Amino acid sequence: MKNQKHAMILIFLLMILALSGCSSNSVKEDEIVEDGLNINSISIGLGGSEEDEGITVVTYHFNLWNRTNTSIMLKTVEPILGKDIQERLIDRDIKLDINKKVDGDSSEALTGTFKLDTRGLDKEGIINLNINVNEYNVAIEQVIGMNEVNN
Repeated sequence: MKNQKHAMILIFLLMILALSGCSSNSVKEDEIVEDGLNINSISIGLGGSEEDEGITVVTYHFNLWNRTNTSIMLKTVEPILGKDIQERLIDRDIKLDINKKVDGDSSEALTGTFKLDTRGLDKEGIINLNINVNEYNVAIEQVIGMNEVNN
């Protein structure tokens, strides 16, 4: 009787362990997102300003890929800059107003610029600023509705 009770407890614990293993596997699969917005490539260019010698113009270009099955309305894009670069911005408003539809499973090429105060820096000093524009705040609008099932 005692062995049968231990066996039942052991079977019960194994079932709980098996079920919890299944549920954690599904959570892991959910973490791997097969759709969403991704950036395919980023390029950055640095140039001088024609108006002022102490200003560097940073131009960035990237492809935003809409991996969803639905269209989105791309509202704004803003590069995320480090504190050192933010302090050198000539104009703090570097947000791009896009307001463009991006179809599902397609990409959109985006280009923006911002100006930095680089007075007193030579070419090497500007390069040492380590101007990276690898991340962006992207604001989108998406229309969704309730799925209707035909019986």
